[in-house]
Amino acid sequence: MAPPLTCGPGAPKRRLLQAAADGDLQRFKRIANLLDAGKGRLGQTVAAVKDRGAGALHIAAFPGRTALCAYLVEELHQDVNAADESGETPLVYAVRGDTTDTVQYLLDHGANPDKADGNGSTALHLAAAGGNCEIIKALLSKGADIHSFFGIGSTPLHMAAACKQHSAMKVLLDHNADCNKVTNSVYTPLFAALTAGSLECVKLLVKVGADVKGVGTITPLLFAVKKGMTDFYKCLLEAGADPNVRDDFGNLPIEIAANENRRKDVEILLPVTSRVSYVHDWSIDGIISYVESLPSVEDDPVYKMKPADIKLEGSKAYKRKDYVTAAKLFFMAARHCPDDATLFSNRSLCWLKLGEGDRALMDAQVCRMKRPDWAKACYLQGAAHMLLKDHEKACDAFLDGLKLDPANIEIEKALWEAVDCMKASYAAKQLSAVSLAQ
Repeated sequence: MAPPLTCGPGAPKRRLLQAAADGDLQRFKRIANLLDAGKGRLGQTVAAVKDRGAGALHIAAFPGRTALCAYLVEELHQDVNAADESGETPLVYAVRGDTTDTVQYLLDHGANPDKADGNGSTALHLAAAGGNCEIIKALLSKGADIHSFFGIGSTPLHMAAACKQHSAMKVLLDHNADCNKVTNSVYTPLFAALTAGSLECVKLLVKVGADVKGVGTITPLLFAVKKGMTDFYKCLLEAGADPNVRDDFGNLPIEIAANENRRKDVEILLPVTSRVSYVHDWSIDGIISYVESLPSVEDDPVYKMKPADIKLEGSKAYKRKDYVTAAKLFFMAARHCPDDATLFSNRSLCWLKLGEGDRALMDAQVCRMKRPDWAKACYLQGAAHMLLKDHEKACDAFLDGLKLDPANIEIEKALWEAVDCMKASYAAKQLSAVSLAQ
């Protein structure tokens, strides 16, 4: 269905755009000549007729009126890359309309496949989400960027996975799309497929080498277990997923499954999970019984406090430089408010003070995932990389933070420090290489 036209009813301009939508070339020409009134500026006259920024070429492209598009482009010289009020081009309209022939025509006549709309989405993102493999191939044949980013972190492969477009994913992968492209620090196409609940897409990604390890406590297996996605376990485990990685609260996947009394899940995870000493009866019934015997959260006096009070106590501990206690308190508060990114940022700061680079990085990455538009999350990630002597990644993180907050002096200073360290490290390597050569 074509986008509705909003020009005044019965007006010549509205009728011109309606003729474009209908693909009625003769009627279009008659109305265009009427509007031009013999001025001899037919192309300019037609270009001036718009509906929410969309011209006749946009309107004709959506339903695939290729012949009319050809007249507009080749005879009236309409701009094939003109954008409407949302930043969408005629090519994007054709992709939305699923009109392969028109897409190909526009591409053959200068349409830019990488021109993004106001949200950062390109024609390839839309084609991937829609699953039209022929359009995807046409775009790629014209050099469309297969790794372009949409919004805060989705490549075309992410989009195809999130929309369960298995065939589209295959085309993208056949054209060397990176199955492990990471956005927002942890979000990969595999996580997109898991979030969508598509086992077919997960299997395809695993087959081509998708990383099943994840980052820190954010792993595909933990995600699947927490969502009760039993059918996904075998695929992930066979690909090398580690069942012994604990979540932020110290729970193993098998404990999470047992806590929800999912017996089948426990049965699958038991043979691959390393035995732990605190569970004396290492069996399906034994693990379920152990989890059931644990005291409830309500029995812990700390958890009887309000989350805001726990967070306040954590801040007090941080101020008196008791970073271990502060980290524990922020952890406890996070169990009440798992979506509060400030708790993870505070805990990351504690780990930085304690010199625990890996833990600081883990919390910074969680924080950045929860609030990708927060410059502080980028700063913490960069600081953790600096502690781990990974100066290049530190530069990347600080640069991301500076893009979000250009006036942040602290991040700018940290970036230049990271750049200096990276240069010094590179110079030292060069000197060492020269010494070895001698």
